[in-house]
Amino acid sequence: MIDQIRGAFIKFLIGIFAFLALHTVHANEKVRITSGEWSPYVSKDLPQKGLFAQIAREAFALKGVDLEIEFFPWARTGNLSRTGERDGTLAYARLPEREKYYFYSDPIYIGRYAFFHLKSEKFDWKDYSDLRHITMAATRGFGGMGQAFLDAENKGEIKVLRLTSDTQSFGMMLSKRVQAVPSDVEVGYVMLKKEYGKNVALFTYHPNLISKSEYHLVLSKKNPKSPELLKKFNEGLAQLRKSGRYDEILKSWYESPVYLNTVPDTIPQNPK
Repeated sequence: MIDQIRGAFIKFLIGIFAFLALHTVHANEKVRITSGEWSPYVSKDLPQKGLFAQIAREAFALKGVDLEIEFFPWARTGNLSRTGERDGTLAYARLPEREKYYFYSDPIYIGRYAFFHLKSEKFDWKDYSDLRHITMAATRGFGGMGQAFLDAENKGEIKVLRLTSDTQSFGMMLSKRVQAVPSDVEVGYVMLKKEYGKNVALFTYHPNLISKSEYHLVLSKKNPKSPELLKKFNEGLAQLRKSGRYDEILKSWYESPVYLNTVPDTIPQNPK
């Protein structure tokens, strides 16, 4: 009797170990990254957490990796990924000062940076020398405007007030304390609609673009798994593009309320 009980118990344990081993083998790898509010690209308030979040999640999923995104103020977002407390950040433009902290993915998306201004105020520019007599506002740490803008700023050729948020920058422009705000066009219109409603019509942007900015998933160099994770992500992203799923995701967002009710039709809607 004792031998039968012992045998049954051993079989039970073997079954438990087999179950755990099977589920351990098939459990997806997990990646925890940070982001800040930058609608329509990333936002805790949007379906799928935003356009970039959906692309990144589906790219990883194709390679058996689960993606978790945590939202923080942008300053903390960067600190957590630089130190390795989180695996990375979505999404960054490439800047020289970030190279020592991050591995960059292939571009997820190409945004368009332009100068927003009040329709009631005359504004024109061809090169940065045209802007030497005005003051503009931009968010601290944002560099999607491109290296030429950053060089002009660092050399004092243009006057840029660096503030804590795009919201603060646009507020200063509305009060005419600054004359222009460099911003991603899609982000700019979504933010203006959220903050000012119908008064978004007071703003426009100059058609001479500042830059076309590539946005990337970045993974921390503090994490020894980052190179392999980046390889998986890039392969998944390439699969999304090749299969046509990437274009389907873009189309679904361009037809969603956050775009249809906010972003003007004049903006090219298929950046590649």
